[in-house]
Amino acid sequence: MGLLLTAPRVYVRGFLLGSVKLMVRLLVVILAAGLLASCAGRNVGDYIPVWAGGLPNNAPPRPGTAEYDEYQRNLQVEAARDKSKDPPKPNADAPTPLLPSQAPASPPTR
Repeated sequence: MGLLLTAPRVYVRGFLLGSVKLMVRLLVVILAAGLLASCAGRNVGDYIPVWAGGLPNNAPPRPGTAEYDEYQRNLQVEAARDKSKDPPKPNADAPTPLLPSQAPASPPTR
């Protein structure tokens, strides 16, 4: 640690070169400590908001939690369910209008 705090006083064009080296060393140590600390503990992505690229609200729970076990049970129940009596799904190829004004007009009635 003593090496970080003792830098030679070398001036280049009136600029203290030793302080730049000291600041670079401190920056490298701080970045290394931050990277090492980010590897420990929980995932950082769990705490990043959705708008900043974090996990979406409908993401499945993490494995090893009680919520994950319940999620897996629900998936198994859904897979075992008889789907032959379900109503038909809407056609995915047909575009859906975003606004009511974009819907195709019905033919005029006389």
